[in-house]
Amino acid sequence: MNRAVFSSLSGALAALDRLDAVAQNLANVNTVGYKGTRVVFEVRPPEETSPGTHDPIVRDTSAQVVEAGTVRDFTQGPVRASGNPLDVAVTGDGFFVVATARGERYTRQGNFTLDRDGYLVTAAGDRVQGDGGDIRIGSGEVTIGTDGAVTVDGAQVGRVKLVGFGDHPNLVPEGASLYAPGPNEAPVAIPAEQVSLQPEAIEGANVDAVSSMIELVDVTRGFETYMRAVERLDQLAARAINEVGRV
Repeated sequence: MNRAVFSSLSGALAALDRLDAVAQNLANVNTVGYKGTRVVFEVRPPEETSPGTHDPIVRDTSAQVVEAGTVRDFTQGPVRASGNPLDVAVTGDGFFVVATARGERYTRQGNFTLDRDGYLVTAAGDRVQGDGGDIRIGSGEVTIGTDGAVTVDGAQVGRVKLVGFGDHPNLVPEGASLYAPGPNEAPVAIPAEQVSLQPEAIEGANVDAVSSMIELVDVTRGFETYMRAVERLDQLAARAINEVGRV
């Protein structure tokens, strides 16, 4: 197989990876607290295993596109009022802390509810953590303040805990808008005076449906172009072999 086919195929595979990321973003455009992803690529020159690869023309035409990594965008999503006293949106830095069977996890998904025992939980049923652990609300009129203070009938029963991971969080997605800390990443508790919450509101996905649809069309067309190039190169190779054979 010639070098041009390898290069074209690498571009097609990169387009497929990008297509997966765009499709995931579109599928979660209405998911509370969702953070979009994008795939980063790099052009890698061929390994110089033979004298021919030292030729700059050969090197440039043999380069391949490879995935360098996946980047998650943790910028602020749109905040909209919900009217639900158990809903709360983070309007600055920070993540809610929840207790799961795998240990503490972190999320921006603030559409909370109560379990049958009266504890504040996420939509998936994981208990939201406060400064002193689980937050039990029981029954009564609930209010969550801008600093995370949770009161029931005017009496404070806890404070929603927020943690930060710096300007570029190294977090590993686990599904259901939950994240685990990456290697050498540790959460830092955010003091109450620095907490910025909007009560009775939820943070939407930071993904725009229209922009994602445009990107989807662009990626699809790019993939089709790469595959047409591969097909054309294959036809040229077959033609060359057949004509050389006749000579």
